[in-house]
Order: sequence, then C-alpha cells, then structure tokens
Amino acid sequence: MSSTQVIKDERLALRLTRPQRRLIERAARVRGTSLTDFSVTAVVDRAEQVLSEQTDLVLDEAGWRTFCAALERPAETLTGLQDLMARPSVFS
Repeated sequence: MSSTQVIKDERLALRLTRPQRRLIERAARVRGTSLTDFSVTAVVDRAEQVLSEQTDLVLDEAGWRTFCAALERPAETLTGLQDLMARPSVFS
C-alpha cells in the first residue's frame, strides 16, 4: 500500500426504496464510478454545502453595503453593561 492511500474503515448503512437505489445506480453508471464512490461523493458534497450554509455569509450588493455600514458605525454605550462589568465577578 502506498503512503498516499487513505484507509477507509468506517461504514454507513442506508435504507432505500427500490426506485431510489435504481436511480442512484443509473447515475453512478453515467458517471462511470462505483455505487459506493458515487454515493460517498454525493453525501460528502451535500454535507459540505449544509455546513457552509451555517458558516458562510453570502450577501447581495445591497446587503453587503448594509452589513459594512453596520460594522463602521461607532459602538454604542450600554449603561447596563457598563454597570455589570464594574461589579465583582460572581466567579471570584
């Protein structure tokens, strides 16, 4: 085994309907790949997309201008927060 090969020692079992399996098998054949490789690639791509939606901020031009304007506004003085920070910590 070369040092660049990745050891795949995890399994993921899926329950599918017959039409779902046939559809996935057809797509894998079209791509010229195995059912496993096709499925893993599709699932990983979708997982990355879902996580990206939770971490990446995507704005149109107007949204970006609004966002930048909010960042550039001077900080507000929050009296209640100032009072809280002046008190001794409850953890001391």
